[in-house]
Amino acid sequence: MDCTEIYTDPDGHSAFGTVRVFEVGAVLFKGISVSLSPPQPCDSVLVHEFDADYFLDRHNPPSRQYVVVLEGELEISVRGGEVSRRFAEGSVFLAGDLQGSGHTTRAIRPGRALVINLRG
Repeated sequence: MDCTEIYTDPDGHSAFGTVRVFEVGAVLFKGISVSLSPPQPCDSVLVHEFDADYFLDRHNPPSRQYVVVLEGELEISVRGGEVSRRFAEGSVFLAGDLQGSGHTTRAIRPGRALVINLRG
């Protein structure tokens, strides 16, 4: 599965890229074929709830983490807001820009956004 990654580029700026994570393969489960990835280690799980007006100014994550958007929609901006991507319900991205200029996070839809962070 391809995933958007936020990483720190050689110039020290946060940037977007694509990485292949969670190699899935067909597995027979109780007679039904499903796509399944191998287990991944996880140190902790955080659940965040955001109101529609939520904005977190430029920051770096405390550790490399998968972010799963369960409800709502988030906009992540890098390079001082010059480049942005939106992540709707069902999106998964990897926050890995541990150093450098950081990124901003904004809830963009009315109502709450529910996000789970999985720290590996």
